[in-house]
Amino acid sequence: MWRILLGLVFILYLYPDLRAQEIRPYLQSPTDSTIRITWKTDSSEESLVYYGQDSLNLSEIASGNCQVLSDVGYDANYFYHEVHLTGLAADQFYYYRVVTGTLHSSIYRFRTQPEPGESMGIFRFLIFGDHQVKADDRYERLLMAAQKKVLEKYGGPVEEHINLIINDGDQVDQGTLDQYEFVHFGPSSVLSGNIPIMTTVGNHETYGTLGLSAYYAHFFYDDLGYKEIPSPGVEDYYSYQVKDVVFVHLSSEHPTEDQVAWVQQIVDSIQYDPDVNWLISVAHRPIQAEQFVGDISPYIRERIVPVLAETEKSTLLITGHHHLYARGQVRDFPMYHIISGGGSWDQYWGQSTEKDFDDVQKTIDYWTYQIVTVDGSSREMVVESYAIGSPKLGFTLDNVLIDSFYRKFPAVQPDQPRVTESPVDSITLPFTFSSSPYQTSSQEPVNSVQFQIATDSIFTDIKIDLIRDFENLFGTTGSPDYLPVDIHDTVDIFQYTIRKNGLANGSYHLRIRHRDRNITWSEWSVPIEFKVKGSSGGFTAISTDTSILKPNEPVEVTYVFGPGNERDWIGLYHTGETPGTTPSTDWQYVTGSTGSVQLSATESGKYYIAFFEDDSYIELADRLIIYIASEPELTMNKAGYEVNEEVIVSYSNAPALEKDWIGIYRVGDTPGMGGSTLWKYTSGSSGQIRFPDGLAVGYYFANYFLDDGYIEAGKREVFSVGSTLATVYLLEETFRQGDTVSIVYDHAPGMEKDWIGIFRQNAPPGTAPLVYRTYLEGAQSGEINFIANLDTGSYYAALFIDDSFSRVSDKASFLVESNALQVKQTAAASIRLFPNPSSGMIKINYSDFPQEDAILKIISLAGDVVYSKHILSSSFTGELELDLSELVPGVFFIHIKGRERTQFSTFILGN
Repeated sequence: MWRILLGLVFILYLYPDLRAQEIRPYLQSPTDSTIRITWKTDSSEESLVYYGQDSLNLSEIASGNCQVLSDVGYDANYFYHEVHLTGLAADQFYYYRVVTGTLHSSIYRFRTQPEPGESMGIFRFLIFGDHQVKADDRYERLLMAAQKKVLEKYGGPVEEHINLIINDGDQVDQGTLDQYEFVHFGPSSVLSGNIPIMTTVGNHETYGTLGLSAYYAHFFYDDLGYKEIPSPGVEDYYSYQVKDVVFVHLSSEHPTEDQVAWVQQIVDSIQYDPDVNWLISVAHRPIQAEQFVGDISPYIRERIVPVLAETEKSTLLITGHHHLYARGQVRDFPMYHIISGGGSWDQYWGQSTEKDFDDVQKTIDYWTYQIVTVDGSSREMVVESYAIGSPKLGFTLDNVLIDSFYRKFPAVQPDQPRVTESPVDSITLPFTFSSSPYQTSSQEPVNSVQFQIATDSIFTDIKIDLIRDFENLFGTTGSPDYLPVDIHDTVDIFQYTIRKNGLANGSYHLRIRHRDRNITWSEWSVPIEFKVKGSSGGFTAISTDTSILKPNEPVEVTYVFGPGNERDWIGLYHTGETPGTTPSTDWQYVTGSTGSVQLSATESGKYYIAFFEDDSYIELADRLIIYIASEPELTMNKAGYEVNEEVIVSYSNAPALEKDWIGIYRVGDTPGMGGSTLWKYTSGSSGQIRFPDGLAVGYYFANYFLDDGYIEAGKREVFSVGSTLATVYLLEETFRQGDTVSIVYDHAPGMEKDWIGIFRQNAPPGTAPLVYRTYLEGAQSGEINFIANLDTGSYYAALFIDDSFSRVSDKASFLVESNALQVKQTAAASIRLFPNPSSGMIKINYSDFPQEDAILKIISLAGDVVYSKHILSSSFTGELELDLSELVPGVFFIHIKGRERTQFSTFILGN
């Protein structure tokens, strides 16, 4: 036995790598002269990197920092190390090994980035997205497939041909240490020791016990930046330059104007920077999606993309969020946008609301990654998308190239087309217009044809705006192959037929343009004018008053400007069903061109309504999505919580669709525009969702959302976190019995039954008698007045949320004294009254008074307050005109009191 033990000791001495658990390093934040190397261990704060340009002589040593992190399942035993290597040579290979105590990694090799501004040669990077599933090795398979493909195409180690990896968000499912260790860093180790990875904030990074604080702890982007333009978003969004390429990592989860201004700064600089030829942007949520329609980022689409489009150097927007591949082009600007989200949950055709959009050329429900090559010598960017499988087929595709596109400079416009038909007389519909053939002086084939029809010659009132691409992959062939379907396979994109009743009677203008596969548009054709007769008075459309109904509740579908055929009909289908192959749930023939029908469904679920022509399955209008669902009831265990206190939401009578969920948002946030603060899927028709980690100070609402979307099925339940959110104050601290007490409030929650209450000083709400109470009826700011018919003594006013005793403001204290008349005199009043005496109308000039909030009171000789008004500093004019003709004539005191100053004067009211 001792010989065996001695042999093992000798082996461990010869092969020290076997003595300890291997560390797998993770590269990030590379530049031409620096790189950050990070890794995780279970103990020891020692953080060392041995490195050099010779694998047999790692003569350089660098030390770094270590964070000891804690979370559920980690009791201060998560040691996260970071070493920043500096002073490296540009575009050179380095070998390194990381060391923590007795632990060390294998020897890895990386390559520094080319110098900023270098335009010659090849720069190449990989794209992966949405790999947050812990129980699935799909992300790891994608990484290995990419490594295999790089070796096949270019030969040699992967770091010799790939400079960078881009992740487009949802690197984890929850912001927890467990997720970062096993979902992101573990699988990433296939390539992360040789190629630096740059991440993007997704919605899932904001969830979990640690939320974004875990993201901030693991990634080091603070000191990056193009042209030293600082990012106000810290690591939420950031930029950097490699070679002649600038990368901008955006946050679709932080829809702020600060981010817009930051992007504007970058674009303004890039436009005129000779050292930048390419701008590539990354965001998590896409700007368009043909599945789960509407689950996009309107913020990125409407606020960020127009800024990016100010420079032609902006060529590609990379997004994820949807778990498939899609590619399109910005309508009016030569920039591609893609969805690369194939590393996570299954998403496939027939699963959601679907719609063919003309700014998306192809949607393919495969698991993919991309290789992007930027060739400075030829001034060309090529993007190749490879698939390893599909959610219906499993992992059965062997690195199949499913899409390839490019952008090159200089771009040459195709020739200006012309409309081949120019009707002299009015036309009747249907009618077909045609474009002249595509022509260009370049070698670029045609990609798209756009038809626009407007009522005016300058095309401000556009009625039809249609782009059609030479190929349009939308849908699948289904079992057994599940191949993409080109729905333009038999379409002549150079012709457009206006269907019957497709335009109302009247005069119109038509123009056409062509786009090549370098996504460069031609000039618009010379517009032609034409007239339509014998048509309807408008466009065929269907509508409903609501998108959510209860089972068996009839939905009234209104239709307008239909063809008027005897057997036109409207049908109700489950989402994913195909008219003609699946029977409708309910249907009715229509009567005439305009009217309504009633449809209903017994089963809960997601449905669509479609309008069909003359007993056929030809659809005349856009589909309507509706939900048949019971209205869930939500209750909170409290109306007001302490910071970080557990929040419990109970639900009952719920629709119980497969992916219904409860989300918590800050009041003022719009679901779908940004990430929820907290969320969890529901299970069944009733239950309880616990959010144990609580929330920060603020107003929030919880609601029940349908089917992984943003349709709110119930009523919002608003609640508060923290006790001093609203403001309540009184400009006076002492009142006499019978005085009008004016209470000013601001930043109330905005619920109908928020209320202001008066209590005796030190009396606890809910147990002590209530002196006075008034509901705010949904107002968030304002003023209330009541007569202080109270016993003498000390009181306080406070604001409470939604008919509860949860206080959300400070206490505003005041004193009530005896009603004996006391009038102060002032040596020099700054209040001027005219006319004085007055018959009823009186002007009060108080321009010398400080510009601050104040209370104006008019007091009779008997000491009664006969008029009171709150003067806001924001509306300060220095002069007021009052109608006091309702008062009994006599002598009155006028009293204006601010925070710092009080003034009196007298006037006579009478003939």
